[in-house]
Amino acid sequence: MKKTFRIGFLFCILLVISVLLHAQTDNPGSVLMAEGEKSSWTDRLLKKATGIEDNYDLRYHRFFWEADPSVNAISGSVTSYFVAKNQNISQVQFELASNMLADSAINASSNAVLHHDGNVLTIVLNREVAAGALDSVTVYYHGSPGSSGFGSFATDKHNDVPVLWTLSEPYGASEWWPSKNDLTDKIDSIDVYVVHPDGTHAASNGLLVGENSNGDGRLITHWKHRYPIASYLIAIAVTNYSRFSDTYTGSYSSFEIQNYVYPEDSASLRKQAQLVLPVLEIFEELYGPYPFRKEKYGQAQFGWGGGMEHQTMTFLGRGAFNLEIIDHELAHQWFGNTITCGSWRDIWLNEGFATYSSGLIYERMSPDLYWPKWKYQNMSYVTMEPGGSVYCDDTTNVDRIFDSRLSYSKGALVLNMLRWVVGDKVFFDGLKSYFNDPALHFGFARTADFQRHIEETAGCDLNWFFSNWIYGQGYPSYKLTCTQNLDKSAVINLEQTTSHASVSFFSLPVPVRFYGEGRDTIIVLNNNSTPEDFYIEPGFTIDSIRIDPERWIISAGNTVVINKLQEKDIIISPNPASDRITVYYNPDDESDMAVFGVDGRRFEAPVKEKFRGWAVLDVSALPCGGYLLYFAGTKKAEKFLIAR
Repeated sequence: MKKTFRIGFLFCILLVISVLLHAQTDNPGSVLMAEGEKSSWTDRLLKKATGIEDNYDLRYHRFFWEADPSVNAISGSVTSYFVAKNQNISQVQFELASNMLADSAINASSNAVLHHDGNVLTIVLNREVAAGALDSVTVYYHGSPGSSGFGSFATDKHNDVPVLWTLSEPYGASEWWPSKNDLTDKIDSIDVYVVHPDGTHAASNGLLVGENSNGDGRLITHWKHRYPIASYLIAIAVTNYSRFSDTYTGSYSSFEIQNYVYPEDSASLRKQAQLVLPVLEIFEELYGPYPFRKEKYGQAQFGWGGGMEHQTMTFLGRGAFNLEIIDHELAHQWFGNTITCGSWRDIWLNEGFATYSSGLIYERMSPDLYWPKWKYQNMSYVTMEPGGSVYCDDTTNVDRIFDSRLSYSKGALVLNMLRWVVGDKVFFDGLKSYFNDPALHFGFARTADFQRHIEETAGCDLNWFFSNWIYGQGYPSYKLTCTQNLDKSAVINLEQTTSHASVSFFSLPVPVRFYGEGRDTIIVLNNNSTPEDFYIEPGFTIDSIRIDPERWIISAGNTVVINKLQEKDIIISPNPASDRITVYYNPDDESDMAVFGVDGRRFEAPVKEKFRGWAVLDVSALPCGGYLLYFAGTKKAEKFLIAR
């Protein structure tokens, strides 16, 4: 049955109440999402083919598959239309796992010679294809795809009923069909025909064209998809699904939301499946129209714990029908599917963006509860370890590609921090500019492409930010020392240490909230060196301070020290010191300062900065030992040490 919704405020509130029942864990959702989105290729990476000849551009695939969920096997054919690239070609190559059997190939209406060596399938064309010309091959094959646990092709049972599904990310497509398994060549369009047992349904990409009798006690289901698609996003799932639909009506168009769920879970998941409706409205506002609105969006249940964003047909585990994972997988339709990372090194362009999109939904729906909790959980998770870059430095390791701490959570928090640095308007305008770039839309992107769009929108160089936060490792820890004068002005000394040697200093605007006398104010300290002093006038006596109270900056281990000058106080920081000291004193005691050693000798300590109530002295030339800072006019003095 179908039901049409126009999402309003009341419905959003009801959905927030619903999600509260699913968000009781202290772990960020990225942990479950990372596990759900990677296939079990960790132990089989060496089987991935290398050196596939990239001499053609794919235009079209027609899949004809026979699939019975009670049998771990698949058979059928894949017809591939392609255009020869820069020169005449006499053969084409695909990847197909060595345990699968390639039976025959057809080219130009007759049998073609094929060779299956390891994971490389080579088809010798019956005629040379000129550069720029269109041709096609059909490969007939069969076999039992290898699977280690939940892999790229899996069979299992639910409620004692067989179920089959596929999950090919990142390298698993060639485990069950002959593919050009890369991140350079999207297929322009596909048709998927699945022959499956009567009493079952087959879910896949695109529009459902028909489900008809195959004349042998089986059904044949036809799906067609007319948008460019990467090979790892092509998927099927077959079981005795219960099906229901909603219709999303948005500002740009209306389209069907198709849901395929296990019958035993249909009643409980019916309401949860509708969580996608208000999220669609928000994403269309933030990013633009749903990219595949001429077809559909679907959600199909499968036996894995998390979710996988197969283009137009997300697969979700039973427990994944909750707001955060539904948000995440839907966001991939913009970031991951329409624009796909051009290398697994740039996987954060998929996963960090989708994870942050879930955070943005919390910001809209639960700004005072689950948005702060989302930031806290992800911040705590990222800073559990001192190192690790957002940019993936080892694409031979699936666990590293889908590292929930780095590719997901840190990638998301870096986007939030970039938003803080450039401002909301620039950030979201830059995001739309990136998404709508004709060279990237329905294609592939690298980190440099995103950086370029944000820089062009912001009108400034952001290489310092991307260098530190995408390619560098770690995060800063801040020590803030506040010395307040009797007139309520204050000097802030901000020191920074970093958790990893790859970045010596993180230059950032640091928001600080000052509290006192029943009031508070946020002052942004543009921190460009360490240590660094700032003069502020909060207008009240400070009694407490919070660094980055809204958690814009990835940091941990921050500390605050508050000093309050009394009438006769002199404060020297740091003490012991190495190359410079900051002196705080009662502004009324302003007079010439002099530095003396313990033997009474006077030493030169040039004043580098000076303001009312504080001064910075260069003590880099002083030998290690004890000294006395003396105010000539008031006869006041304070001891300090030089230690290196």
